Amino acid sequence: MKLLLLLSVGLGLAWTLQDQSQVPVQPGFSPEQVIGPWETLELASNDRSVVEEEGAYECFMTGIALLDNGNLNVSYFHRKDGKYMKEFYVAEKTDTPGRYTFEYHGKNYLTFVAVTEKFVIIDLENQRDGKPLIVVELHGRTQEEGKLGMAHYRRQTARRGILPSNIVDVSSKRYGSS
Repeated sequence: MKLLLLLSVGLGLAWTLQDQSQVPVQPGFSPEQVIGPWETLELASNDRSVVEEEGAYECFMTGIALLDNGNLNVSYFHRKDGKYMKEFYVAEKTDTPGRYTFEYHGKNYLTFVAVTEKFVIIDLENQRDGKPLIVVELHGRTQEEGKLGMAHYRRQTARRGILPSNIVDVSSKRYGSS
């Protein structure tokens, strides 16, 4: 029993260390950098089905607001039963600036990998059934400005082991239509 407990702790620690090395946080991150409106350009995942039409992570971020306690209120549109619904989640700050957690199909770890005035790259990781689900998102203040982050985005998806065939261009989709 002690051996099993020790093994569980060791595996958990190894996963945490792996996560830290694969998901670098934007140096000098400040939450004020990401508040305001955003448009989603691309979604990628190690499981393409979650970012395809009506997939659990096919979401279109519309904005981020900073709450008084330092958490972030992230608003987005998600397609359910053929219709787009506006929703939000609260990303809770952690001890690492630029890294947050939120509940959605279990616990998610959200990391701001690259942040500029024009684009942001977000890395999400969810541990489901003992295996990681990874989603990497590219957002821009506008469609054109977001494209400036494409090279950074491709590097992050490659770093996370996401195949180019698992990257979905959602820039032409509009959440206002069915």
